[in-house]
Amino acid sequence: MSGQKKIKTKEEAIKVARILKYLIEINEVSKLLTAFIPAFMFKTILKMGKWFLHGNFHMGGTRSGRLSSSKVNLQQLPSTGSKYAKAIKSCFKAPDGWVIVGADFSSLEDRISALTTKDPNKLKVYTDGYDGHCMRAFAYFSKQMPDIVDTVSSINSIETKYEALRQRSKGPTFALTYQGTSHTLINTLGIPKAEALEIEKNYHELYKVSDKWVQEKLVQASKDGYVTGAFGLRLRTPLLAKTILNTRHTPFEAQAEGRTAGNALGQSYGLLNNRAANEFMDKVHASVYRYTILPIAHIHDAQYYMVKAEPKLICWLNTNLVDSMSWQDLPELEHDCVKLGASLEIYYPDMSNKITISNDSTEAEIIQAVL
Repeated sequence: MSGQKKIKTKEEAIKVARILKYLIEINEVSKLLTAFIPAFMFKTILKMGKWFLHGNFHMGGTRSGRLSSSKVNLQQLPSTGSKYAKAIKSCFKAPDGWVIVGADFSSLEDRISALTTKDPNKLKVYTDGYDGHCMRAFAYFSKQMPDIVDTVSSINSIETKYEALRQRSKGPTFALTYQGTSHTLINTLGIPKAEALEIEKNYHELYKVSDKWVQEKLVQASKDGYVTGAFGLRLRTPLLAKTILNTRHTPFEAQAEGRTAGNALGQSYGLLNNRAANEFMDKVHASVYRYTILPIAHIHDAQYYMVKAEPKLICWLNTNLVDSMSWQDLPELEHDCVKLGASLEIYYPDMSNKITISNDSTEAEIIQAVL
């Protein structure tokens, strides 16, 4: 391609890597400068002795049905692993006598994919006890692990024996899960072509049952003009309805629409978070805690509340919220062994520090966990 220059020396590679590192850091900082710093300065409201941010949540803001947020986008809190996460999250603190709590579904998208596709290699993570990252690392890099054999204990030992390979498997898995290809691995992750092709082949061999399931859904979408996600949500696919799939003549736009539709088949089950919150708040409004449990945010498969710092209340909340998030009465989610669930976290003294509360904890156990 015109304008491209191949890296020929080690010195050039080091220089390019340094530039990319700085660009990534600039991108991280720019998100904070545009999303939160102006909001902290100009959009806060003084209440209860603290400055509050009020964001807007939208039911129709995403194609998958999940809530979106704007003005201020409260879903842009930096992830735990990012450089500035702790600094930004430390700015979020409940008023005196209150705490912020959150509940996060346990591996929601992975469980949904296993349950809906019935892929045996995805179900094995929950029925047989495989570590999913280790299983995929073995699929991608088995030639680099000659002492690992295809048993649960041996594959799970990759976590300690080949930690770097387990970690390295995560990027390709994320890309390929969301309809990426070997080109994605090459262009986005910098994986050499031969290795990228091998990883792509091994990924699709490992998950051939779920691949077939998604493909059947897209073929049906090319006939119906839509795919159906969670709770009957329909995502229109007008281009798929007018093209022939999986040929070299399939327009790029139709391929992109297919990727969006394929991703929505799983991501639409983020609606379970909305359903759980509605059910839980019905319980709250019917209880003595209706004025002391306040919903404050939804971020994909997690929900957050500001609550009075009372062990009895938090014990009640833990039991009832986790129960609402464990619901899986949709026919396609029924399974004897693979169950949905969640865990509660208390953020104290601010959101940069989390304390995980076990399911069904007693008041005494909650007090002990916080102390």
